[in-house]
Formats: sequence, structure tokens, C-alpha cells
Amino acid sequence: MTSSRRRTTLAALALAIAVILPTTAWYLTGASEANRRARLLETTVVDDLQSALHRDSARLASRLERLRADESVRPFFHYQSITHDPGGAAEGLAVTPSPLAQGVSDPLVWAHFQLNENGVVTLPMVNERFPELSSSENFTRFCSLLAELQSAMEMGLNNPGGYDGGYFEGELFVLRLSEWEQIRDADQVYAAITGRGETPRKPLDGNPGQVVIRVGPLRWHTMVFGSGPTLAALREVETPLGIRIQGFVVAPSGVEQWLGSDNGTEVHFTPSAMLPSDRLSSPVSDTGWWLSADATPLVERARADGRRGIIEFRRIFALGAIAVLFSALAVMVVFFQTDRLARQRGRFAAAAAHELKTPLASLRLYSEMLSEGLGRPEQSKVYAARVASESGRLGRVVSNMLDLARLERGAQIASPQPGDIGAAVTRCIDRIQSGLGDAGLSITTDIEDDLPTADFDFDALCQILDNLLDNAEKYTRAQPDRRAEVTVRAAPDSVTIAVRDNGPGIPHSERRSLFKAFQRPDDDNAPAGLGLGLALARSLARAQGGDLELADAEGGGAVFVLTVAISHH
Repeated sequence: MTSSRRRTTLAALALAIAVILPTTAWYLTGASEANRRARLLETTVVDDLQSALHRDSARLASRLERLRADESVRPFFHYQSITHDPGGAAEGLAVTPSPLAQGVSDPLVWAHFQLNENGVVTLPMVNERFPELSSSENFTRFCSLLAELQSAMEMGLNNPGGYDGGYFEGELFVLRLSEWEQIRDADQVYAAITGRGETPRKPLDGNPGQVVIRVGPLRWHTMVFGSGPTLAALREVETPLGIRIQGFVVAPSGVEQWLGSDNGTEVHFTPSAMLPSDRLSSPVSDTGWWLSADATPLVERARADGRRGIIEFRRIFALGAIAVLFSALAVMVVFFQTDRLARQRGRFAAAAAHELKTPLASLRLYSEMLSEGLGRPEQSKVYAARVASESGRLGRVVSNMLDLARLERGAQIASPQPGDIGAAVTRCIDRIQSGLGDAGLSITTDIEDDLPTADFDFDALCQILDNLLDNAEKYTRAQPDRRAEVTVRAAPDSVTIAVRDNGPGIPHSERRSLFKAFQRPDDDNAPAGLGLGLALARSLARAQGGDLELADAEGGGAVFVLTVAISHH
């Protein structure tokens, strides 16, 4: 027993290690991978958004650069609402609307404007299309802001007297004096119409009959206009009337609308001074402006997806761990069952050898005495009775073993038929009473009269009573008055057959396994046996539609109650 328990303990420990180590490794690696994927989701959306900002900023920079290049070649006189094209007329006043008088055609441009040294703003177009500039209040505010911008710009405005012969970045345009006068006259027409115009100044020195116009390059500047900052492209134009600032304004809302949004994240066009520190950003070339976006919503969604991935892994791990645990328990149950069956087989083999050896030895002894005329002649009948008794004992052992084999094959072991149950019980007891009486067991019967017809198998009934009374004979050997009582009574839907002995009874600790095959008492002084009698008796009872139970016995001993169904035929 100690060796078996040690073997079982070692097997359980080995199985636990085989289950715990891989399961723990699976959880640690799986949890680490799930957390890594969750973090990767967050970093991926951030990286993707940052890449998208870089692409958009490069795309916008290219778009703005093309816009600046296109506007750089625009003649300076286009910034007048009414202008004279030097290439269109040589003599006389020939003025036409500026190409910009129809309004801006590029979605990124909010407006074109021109500012002189006196802070007077002229627009290629002034109408209700631009309400911000059409009202007197807003128009004055716009002029004031541009005047402030002019004072802060370092584009040669500190030299209003004209070109001093130093380096000048930009282009020079030489006009005939007549062409310049027509441009100036067109400007005066605009001044007469709007009340805003230029103050005449001394012409620049140069060749007689010629006027030199110097036009600087367009550069990006940030200016405050209306409700916030805006991006403007400005250039310096030096004319005989003074220095002018020309350019156009880029609307941030137009830029954001032009960019659009591929993933639902709003992209903002912001100057560097107002760039939020907690947002992703990317510079737009040399404009001093940045594209920025708040990655928080995307990160939150990615974090939620990551949490769902972690929860899904834990769910799968829990299901897998439960499956592994049940598998391990099943293996342990199989191992315990196998070990138990091995022990039972060993005990069965020892018990079977003892059960067969004792009657065989008695049979051999008494048969030799009878055959050789040994002993006293008057005891020959006693010797013959002993031979018969031992033969019956061998028959019970062999019958139980054969019935066990039939049960394991699933064969039918009983065929119940209607009959007189009281007479059948009497016949069965008469068959075994002689042998049990010789063994020292006294059997009494109490059979109720007028019992109903019951369904039973006579051979199975006799085998049940034989096993029950054989147990009574074995477990009453320590009693001075060995007896067993068989009582047959009618019940509402059955007939009960109670077999009671005056032995020591059955402990409560052994009652749960009493009807299991190969179960033997742990007491080493208990009578020898195979542990099949009660298991076969219950199986035979149930095969007839009845049952066999152990009942509580008042006054000691054991009481087994066999139930047989009443026939309804």
C-alpha cells in the first residue's frame, strides 16, 4: 500500500509539473505578446499619423511653392483694380479691369492686396463678396493691421527715398515714361472712384524718358488678420510713387479644407508661435507654419483595441487552462483507476487462490478418504456431505466469476418471468440451507401469505439469496449463536425480501463502496472473499427490474433488502 501511494504521489507530482510549467510559460509569453501588440497599436497609430502629417506638409509645401511661383510672375500693376497694360496700348489713356478684379480663383488664396508707404490699402476687387473688407469698420481695421505690418517689415522700407545703388534682390522693369504715366493715371481713376489713392512723388533718376520699377521676390510672413493669424506672401515694389507692399493672404481654413482628413482626425494649419506642445506636428517648408493634429482620439481607440486583445487572450488562456486542467484530472483519474484496478486484481488473485485452494484441499482430503476407505465407516455420509458443501462453495465462486465476465461483456444476466415469489424463495433456501447449516448458520424464514405475483428470474433470485446468506455465514462466525432471518413481505408496488444476520454490522465508512466489485473490508481479520457477491447481487436485482439496498438494522447486524417488482400481466 505504501509503495502504491508513493507511486501515485510521484505520478501526480510529475503530472502537475508537466501541466503547470507549460501553462505558466504560455501565460507569460502570451500576456507579454498581447501587451506588446497593444503597445504596438498605440505606436502604430501615432507613427501613421505622423507620417500622414509629413506627407501632407510636403504636399502643402509643394502646393504653396507653386502658388508663390505663379504669383511671383504676376505684373505689379495687376494689384490695381483698374490698370493699364504697357503691352496693350502705347499712347492715350487705355485702362482695363485687372485680371484680379474678378476675384481669386485659387481655393487657398483669401485675397490680394496692395499697401503703400502711407498705409493706404488698395484691392484689386472691392465688393460684397468680401464682407470683411466691404464694411468701413473692417476695412479700416485691415488697413491698420497692414500698416503695422509695414512698420515691422525689413524689406527696404527704411529707405523711402528710392534705390541707393546698393544690392537689390528681385527684378527690374524698364518702362517708357508714357507707359508709366498711363499706369499712374489708371491708379488715379481708382483713387477718384474709391477715395483712396497714391501721393505723387518725384520720379526716380534714370535715363530720360524711362522709368525703372524694381519688384522684389515674394516671401512668406505671418500676420494677424481678423480673428487670428494668417499666412501671407508679400513682396516689395519700388516705383516713382514710393514703395508698395503687394501680396496675397492664405486662409488657414482653406488650407485645412484642401488637405481634408483620411482617418477622421482634424489637421490644423498653425504658426509656430501657436503650435500646441501636446500635438503631433510637421513643418510646412519655410513658411514658419506647421500642420498639427491631436493623436489622443486615435490613441484612445488603439488603447481600447489593445485592451480587447488582452482580454481576448485571457479568455482563450482561461478556456485553454481549464481544458488542460480537466485533461490532467482525467489522466489522474485514469491513473488512479488503473492503479486501483491493479491493486484489486492483485487482491482478487490472492482471494481467488484462497477461495479455490481451501475447498479444493477439502475436496481432495474427503474424496481420498472415501475412495481409500480411511476414517470411520459410519462417518462416510459426513465426508460425502463435506464434499458436496465444498463443491457448492466452488460452484458459487465459479458462478460469480462467470457472471462478472458476462457483466463486463454487457450480456443479459436475467430474464424475469411472472411467478410465485414466496414459493421461489422457499425453494432457493432449501437448496442452500443444508450446506450453510453444516457450516453452523441457522436460517429462519417468515414469508407472508397471499403475496402478489412478481416478475423475477428464479436462478438469479437463488444466486442473490445464496450470496447474501453466504456473507451472513462468513460474518457471523465470531457469534456464539449464528443465525440469519429471511422475511418476505408485500409492498404497495413490489415485494421485499429482507435478509438479516446477527453479525457485527457494516461501518458507515464502508457503505458507499459496499456494492462495488472487488471491494473488501480494510480489516485484515475479515473473512476471505473475492468482493464480488454484493456487486453481482445488486446487478442481478436490477436486471430483474428490482433493486438491492442496505437498510438500517436495529439491535446490530446487517439487513439487506431485495425489491422485486409486482407483475402487471
